[in-house]
Amino acid sequence: MKTLTFDGRSPMQKQGMLSQLVIPRPIAMVTTIDPDGRLNLAPFSYFMPVCGEPPLIALTIGTRREAEPERKDTWRNIQDCDGEFVINVTTDALAEHIETAAREYPYGTSELEITGWQTMPSQMVRPPSLQESPAHMECVVREVLTRGDVTMVASGVHLVLAEVLCITADESILTDDDHVDPTKVRAVGRMGFPWFVQTGPESNFTQERVAYADL
Repeated sequence: MKTLTFDGRSPMQKQGMLSQLVIPRPIAMVTTIDPDGRLNLAPFSYFMPVCGEPPLIALTIGTRREAEPERKDTWRNIQDCDGEFVINVTTDALAEHIETAAREYPYGTSELEITGWQTMPSQMVRPPSLQESPAHMECVVREVLTRGDVTMVASGVHLVLAEVLCITADESILTDDDHVDPTKVRAVGRMGFPWFVQTGPESNFTQERVAYADL
């Protein structure tokens, strides 16, 4: 075994080391709108469910763009538009353009025009949902924790805790009793750069969960 320390490494290198081991990570394809109604689309792989009551998710957004010391578009729109956003589940239908959507375009650029994806109205928030995604979590921010050096890429982050107001899901991924069948979602996850992983029936397995008291 070899010990890997963080001494002498840049923030980006340190983050890379973490990202190569915390895998696979689900990808939140986030849609937001600016005050003029222009849509922004961006993928985030630092996100997770938090609890069931209230139903919360956590999403990490960098405090600044990589190319210039400005707010990231997603964070800017969340701040300026009542904390509303949609997490569109990233599946094989979106796989071709994940990195396309991740580019730092000039503010106001519509990634939809570049990816060719389509939107549909959301149910409880103003930002629309992606038609190509089979499931969407409509969210509103409840709390934000800011950590790291906010002026530095790969250091400053906003840890966003958001309540999921509702979920919309295509019937093709639902069971008869309205539960999501994870083997039908075809989710795509983030590995260490530049790798991704795709799930499906051939890559899933189950294990029985037996309580200690029942052993």
